[in-house]
Amino acid sequence: MNIYASVAVCFIPLVAVSICLALLIKGLKIRHILLSALLGLLAVIPIAALQMAVDHISFFSAETLASVLIHSLVINGLIEESIKMCLLFFLPAKKYDIWKFLFCAMLSGLALGCFESVIYLVSGYENIGLRLVTAVMLHTACAGLGGLFVWSVRNTKAKLTPFIFAVILHGIYNYFAGFNSGIRWFSMVIILLAFIECRSQGLSITEGSGKGEDI
Repeated sequence: MNIYASVAVCFIPLVAVSICLALLIKGLKIRHILLSALLGLLAVIPIAALQMAVDHISFFSAETLASVLIHSLVINGLIEESIKMCLLFFLPAKKYDIWKFLFCAMLSGLALGCFESVIYLVSGYENIGLRLVTAVMLHTACAGLGGLFVWSVRNTKAKLTPFIFAVILHGIYNYFAGFNSGIRWFSMVIILLAFIECRSQGLSITEGSGKGEDI
């Protein structure tokens, strides 16, 4: 398979999910679906720049388990989820109920994950298939959690808990995924927890505000 075909394969999940949202989610405008995907793609630039700057701090060059965990929480968790979340403020949160906005936020995370897969592909990352089924899903779920925070800020009383979960779960995922031993499979549990928290936190926000629709 040539490089162009491989790059196209990386974006199949994004295209497929975008089409499904446009066809199956009533009231979700196509322009907002496209904007969600665009925001996810744009997030790669500031994320890469900030990570490169912070990664030069000497503390993060240490190789203890504690420093590796802190590195994952800051570099992968805090930086990536903060930028992804901030860009979601460009979406019209007041026009949609919490679940439709959650879908938009998750699509944005999916777009970033697909773009990141292309970067790994070009750089010669060996387990690109694994990236498509793990890191892409993790970006999708954590962006959803960040989206719940954005929706709560725009529509009800701000609830920071979903964003905190996004940062912590993303950091812990990268921590486990970095091992070469069987412990790396704990990262799959983190992905499952992230999706579960999307629903749990969404229900918590709607129950507290009286807004939104059941899903």
